[in-house]
Amino acid sequence: MTLFSNNINSQNKFTKLINTINAFGIKYKAPLILRMYGVLNRYDLRVENRYILCNFLDQYSDILGLKNNIYVENNEKSLNQLFLLAYKKAKEAKLLNELYLEYFNSIKAICQKVEMNSDLINNSL
Repeated sequence: MTLFSNNINSQNKFTKLINTINAFGIKYKAPLILRMYGVLNRYDLRVENRYILCNFLDQYSDILGLKNNIYVENNEKSLNQLFLLAYKKAKEAKLLNELYLEYFNSIKAICQKVEMNSDLINNSL
């Protein structure tokens, strides 16, 4: 039970950190995007990471000049290649803030889901 409690404490700290990130200006968003990408990988959330990137690329495909369906091409690229594509296209089209918001909102939703699940577990104990 102590291990589980420590995990919940670290999740709560992570949630608080994510909530403070949004206050940073746009010039700090690029390194934060990279950091959020890395955090998702570290917590073994690669599928979620891939979904975030595909969703961003699909949502802005007209602006980014993508003609093919990104969800089909998704399986042909490594996660790193997909991230580099999204980052490069976002930077060229001046959409880094939108990519940042995609990550920010997704991570916030993941944290809320994890907190809800841990609350359900604690209440059933």
